[in-house]
Amino acid sequence: MNSSKDLTLVLAMFGRKPFSKRFFQYLKLIKCPYPIIFADGNADGYGQCLVEQFSDSLDITHIEHKQTEKFIHYYEMQVMALDAVKTPYSMLCDNDDFIFIPGIEKLINFMKDNNDYISAGSPIALFQIDSYTDNPYGKKASWHHVYAHLREKEPLETWEDQAKATFLDFQPSFYNIFKREVLLQIWQEIHDLNFTDLSLMEFYYQLRAPTFGKQLDDKSLVHYLRQFGAGTYHQHYDYGAVMVQQDAPRDIRLISEEIGKIIEEIQPNHGESVKNVILDSYATHLNHFLPHAVLRYRFVKLYKLKQNLLGIWSRMTLFQSLFFRFKEYKLKRVLKRNLLDEIHADFLKEMERVKNFLQN
Repeated sequence: MNSSKDLTLVLAMFGRKPFSKRFFQYLKLIKCPYPIIFADGNADGYGQCLVEQFSDSLDITHIEHKQTEKFIHYYEMQVMALDAVKTPYSMLCDNDDFIFIPGIEKLINFMKDNNDYISAGSPIALFQIDSYTDNPYGKKASWHHVYAHLREKEPLETWEDQAKATFLDFQPSFYNIFKREVLLQIWQEIHDLNFTDLSLMEFYYQLRAPTFGKQLDDKSLVHYLRQFGAGTYHQHYDYGAVMVQQDAPRDIRLISEEIGKIIEEIQPNHGESVKNVILDSYATHLNHFLPHAVLRYRFVKLYKLKQNLLGIWSRMTLFQSLFFRFKEYKLKRVLKRNLLDEIHADFLKEMERVKNFLQN
């Protein structure tokens, strides 16, 4: 029994149009039972063409909201999309990702049986195409790894521990299944706070969610599939330029103030402590992250050597094939150890279906 009346998928699109078409093609292939809110930030007619192409097989509601101003128009679009959701639960999707219905069904049933939980998810499984390209299709696709499972339940025992773990032991809940009203309120607050940096917006999202109630990360399930190599970091994002153009210091101080106020209401005499933990933990996060992100600027010759070696690697097809087979073998061993038997059997079939779909 599917939960088509319980869950709505929310896809926000801006750019990367071939991935949006791939997303809908895959949902059609798996006979997606859930309604979809398609928030179209391009608003140039392409999204409407996609809706017309797939409307016979998918339940799509199309919302256009042209994005011309970062990032307030994106936040406005997310609020519009989530406000249009009619089901009890909603789940955000990116257009370069896929879903796994049996895992989603298990999570929905958990949420229905445990009303004190406001969201539920699982470690996300990642695939790659043609040695980490950002292409929607390719000659060779393979499965790579799953995100680390760091904790089953949130919030942690203290709000200080929760804040610290958010920055230093990051476990994403962005693609969890959420109670509709909770996810909508989070995005309304994001819109009102108008963060200038998307990574800090996501930290607010992560910190705010467990203040509404419990969250589950169930390692015995898989519900969401991501393409490894198609994200911001893998496309040589210039973090230095981003930090200059945007206002990260303002954003992190705003996060600490807002979350501190919320925690003070939940647990008096802890708001100031949580505020300080947020600031200190983000500073530690930057101390770990930034040196790695700017290595190519500090060590230009070594970076060029690395690029040359990667060029050689790209021509060593036999070694690449062996490497990716080994990665997939390791992943399958992890999945066999962690997943429920019925989920494991279904997901092995899905792994092959995804590869065949991507290689067409």
